[in-house]
Amino acid sequence: MTEAMETTRMTKAIKATRMTKAIKATRMTKAIKATRMTKAIKATRMTEAIKATKAMKMTEVDKTKKTRKIMKNILKVIGILFLIFLGIGLLVYFFILQYPMLKKDPTVGKWYRVTSSEMKTSKGGKYRAFFKKGSERKVMVYFAGGGVSVNEETARDDTYNTSEIPIDMLANVTMNMGGLASDIEDSPFENWSVILFPYATGDFHAGTGQFHYTDHDGREKILYHNGYVNYTQTMQKVMELAGINAPEAVVVTGYSAGGFAAALLSDDIYTNYFPDAESKNVLVDASLLLYDDWHTVATDVWQTPKEISDKLVSNNLTLDCLSALHEKYADGIHLLFDCSTRDGDLAKVQNYFDTGVMDVTEKEADIYQQILKDTVPKFQKAGVRLFIWDGVAWYDDPRNMTAHTIIATPAVWVPFKAQGQSVAGWLVDAINGDLKDYGVDLVEKQY
Repeated sequence: MTEAMETTRMTKAIKATRMTKAIKATRMTKAIKATRMTKAIKATRMTEAIKATKAMKMTEVDKTKKTRKIMKNILKVIGILFLIFLGIGLLVYFFILQYPMLKKDPTVGKWYRVTSSEMKTSKGGKYRAFFKKGSERKVMVYFAGGGVSVNEETARDDTYNTSEIPIDMLANVTMNMGGLASDIEDSPFENWSVILFPYATGDFHAGTGQFHYTDHDGREKILYHNGYVNYTQTMQKVMELAGINAPEAVVVTGYSAGGFAAALLSDDIYTNYFPDAESKNVLVDASLLLYDDWHTVATDVWQTPKEISDKLVSNNLTLDCLSALHEKYADGIHLLFDCSTRDGDLAKVQNYFDTGVMDVTEKEADIYQQILKDTVPKFQKAGVRLFIWDGVAWYDDPRNMTAHTIIATPAVWVPFKAQGQSVAGWLVDAINGDLKDYGVDLVEKQY
């Protein structure tokens, strides 16, 4: 019995052990399943995360693509607008700001440029003149001013216009700011043909040579005094193409350096181009300087043609040229000279010729007024009609000096109170044979 009981206990113990193992196995199986499930869940979450990340990346890529596409479209629009504005700018530049080349039978009222391979500025750059055909048989030859070079010092210091303004319309306006040759409605010269010479040769438009000099840095340079070549080439082309060979009236004029050109070149113009003009006129605006070496400068520095330089026999270039015109044409030409009483620019250059100093004070203005006073009777003896004026300040300078030149400014149309006449009105009267002097007594005025 005891053995049977022992056997029964042992059997129960074995069963209990087996049950415990079974329970442990079951728990382990569950744990393994749980672990696997956890891993599966993690794997699922990771997959979802990867998918989400990929989706986010795809979204960012799409956004980037869209952004790039938008930017490309914007750039295309900007490019198209740029091309449109560039096209408009080029059209304006070439058809409005830049004049067409002079052609045979040019359109009336339209500006043209005139140039050739032989025409050049003081630096050797391309030079061009301008021409406008008028509806009347009348011609104005107009020389712009801008300083002078007479020696190596003035060549080195650029005391003159060394080049032209590159834009045609701006160049035209700059040298003719509302003056005689401007396109002004109801101007007495509105329907005249105009030959317009910019200034960029330092030689009063009268040179043919090359002046060698050394600049401030010790470099060898050439100043091309090519003014007469530019003038001749232009006149020949205009006469060949424009159909203005038989005008009723001609005015040769210029201001400052251009006024000296009018004095120097008028005989050449009336001899070679307009010999049969019924009314021949020369107007010199603000061009009076005394210099002992004018003839030497013309021959050795500018290399002016001999038939022109031979006229220079004194220290007064303007008087020499106008006297020669009077002697040749007598009453067949109208000679006119205008100037302000105390011209600040002319006083400055006269001081350089006298002392070597390019500066001006009221003392130099006094000296210039005296030169003008002394020259008036000499002009009158040579048949020159005068318009002397004041009342316009020398730029914004508060000192007692007067303005330089008038024909290139709107002031040319305005009557002076003391004279009761404008410079333009005086010129028109002279063209029609009514020759008078104005303001001559101002040379005696105490300032």
